[in-house]
Amino acid sequence: MTDEHILARRMLADMFSYYRLEPHCFAEGAVAGCVDADFASAELRLAILLDAAPDDPRTDSLIDTGWRVLSLSGAQVRNDPGSIRQTLLDTAQALA
Repeated sequence: MTDEHILARRMLADMFSYYRLEPHCFAEGAVAGCVDADFASAELRLAILLDAAPDDPRTDSLIDTGWRVLSLSGAQVRNDPGSIRQTLLDTAQALA
């Protein structure tokens, strides 16, 4: 895991705590019962993959087990956190 990836993960974790996303119980994938995801919300059945390759086998595996998958770019998380925050809020509201 690169420093850039670690920074993006930390930024996402902060977003879950501070931007009206806390009620949706986002957590690291393993904590939310979704070990294949970087982050997930068991309540929403939403798995978040960070910097997933287009043919990442985790995507199909998660979908096959009933999870919805949102792939995010670590670069976009770092460079445009406002749009990522809005995407997360919109997605959580749509699924709630």
